[in-house]
Amino acid sequence: MINFKTNSIRQKLFNWLLILLLPLLILSKFYAYYMANYFANLAYDRTLFRVALALADQVEVRNGQMVVDLPQSTLNLIEYDKDDWIYYQIQDQYRHLLIGEEKLIPPKVMPAAGKHVYYNATLDGKELRIVAFNLPLTGTSATGNATILIGETTAKRDIMANEIITVMLIPQVILVILLIFLVYIGIKRGLISLDQLKDQIARRLPHDTQPIEEHAAPQELQPLVHAMNELLVKVKGAVDERQQFIANAAHQLKTPLAGLKIQAEAALRESDIVSVQHALKQISMGSDNLGRLASQLLSLARAEPNQYSVEDFRNVDLVKLFNEITADWVPKALDKAIDLGVSCDLGQLQLKGNPVLLQELLNNLIDNAIRYSPRGAKITVSLQAVKDKAILSVLDNGPGIADSEKSKVFERFYRVLGTDESGCGLGLAIVREIAHQHHAHVQLTYTDVKKSTGTTVKVVFPIQV
Repeated sequence: MINFKTNSIRQKLFNWLLILLLPLLILSKFYAYYMANYFANLAYDRTLFRVALALADQVEVRNGQMVVDLPQSTLNLIEYDKDDWIYYQIQDQYRHLLIGEEKLIPPKVMPAAGKHVYYNATLDGKELRIVAFNLPLTGTSATGNATILIGETTAKRDIMANEIITVMLIPQVILVILLIFLVYIGIKRGLISLDQLKDQIARRLPHDTQPIEEHAAPQELQPLVHAMNELLVKVKGAVDERQQFIANAAHQLKTPLAGLKIQAEAALRESDIVSVQHALKQISMGSDNLGRLASQLLSLARAEPNQYSVEDFRNVDLVKLFNEITADWVPKALDKAIDLGVSCDLGQLQLKGNPVLLQELLNNLIDNAIRYSPRGAKITVSLQAVKDKAILSVLDNGPGIADSEKSKVFERFYRVLGTDESGCGLGLAIVREIAHQHHAHVQLTYTDVKKSTGTTVKVVFPIQV
């Protein structure tokens, strides 16, 4: 009935209630045993004392000497018992045996004159219950006290005690069994609300992210329901964002694919080699844009939370990574006659991060700066440590981003109007996601604040090695 290895709340509650009931049952048994023996002894002790008083009535004093004259009928009455052995003893004031069993042991402390005391002793290996009565001899020609001892074995007492225990324990056992049954029913009824909540959640469709009614749940379950509702809100946000992302991605993919198809059909229709080459060139450019879009989508998918575990984050030398990635972009900068410079005075800078994601972040920052800066522009990539923070900056002297656009450029697929450069609007969205993964934050400002020109993107990392 008790299963300690269970993971069931119902079984655990039942186990604890049974464990708490077990000491009560044991205490009840000891109490019944004590009370049964107490009342059995009380009844038969009083009977013993009445026998002692009867013997005291047979004590006489003649000429200063005690005399006990017990007729045979009285002796038979005293000694007869179908269950126990009866022993008696009468001593004079000098503690000399007058009549009875000489082996009876008197109490260690005699009671006062006219008083009696009960005690336990043994005789020939038998357990005895004895009453000692100190009979005063006042009013006679003798002085002192006579001692009367009456003892019996404990068979009748044990029988009565067992009968009392049986009478007391049977209702208690029935009560405990009934209580266990009622506890089981009570636990089962009390957890119906949990079963109802389980059924309510199980009946939900996968796309149903509506909050669960908290006030209808029991008070103990309301914190759990509240936490589940908070999770549902997060899930709904993630699902909506993913659906929006899929819709935008489909739209973004549809446009270059349609362009490729149009250019391919145009090339098939043309007979002039120059026109065909022009169409093929457009197809090549469209393929490049489509490849870049696919690459950016993959990068964004990798940058999303929960794509990497804690084990994927390790100590990374940001200075080494910074120099390697910047050097890779020098040829692309030279193609646009852009001066790509580096500013870093650090020998090394250890940062807890994911090297793959950090590469994606730096690649997107430099790519955006080169892509949207005019020919002959100047771009500087810098890295510095300020107290417990690492600041990675990419700044250019291009036209800059208007203040009204700065919050929008971090949205997925958003592109600033008026630029002739091809792009998919995912670069800064990827940067922001990777920064969040590393508990960093991104700042976007003008390079020249007074003239409102140029763009500076700073990523501020906490240094936790």
